[in-house]
Amino acid sequence: MAAQFKIYADPEAKLRFQLVTGNGDVLLTSEAYETEDQAIAAIWSVRDAAANGRIIDHTGLMS
Repeated sequence: MAAQFKIYADPEAKLRFQLVTGNGDVLLTSEAYETEDQAIAAIWSVRDAAANGRIIDHTGLMS
């Protein structure tokens, strides 16, 4: 199964999302949002950043 974004309500009734791998590992948990539209907009932002973001190596291990 492919990774999924799961939206849920936290204990303070704010909305958050998690990016979950196909085997159930949580890769990231978002900050809190007031509305579902805000959470979905943030998901689209993460998707765009992941697809187009550069990898910047600060370890000095990659050549």
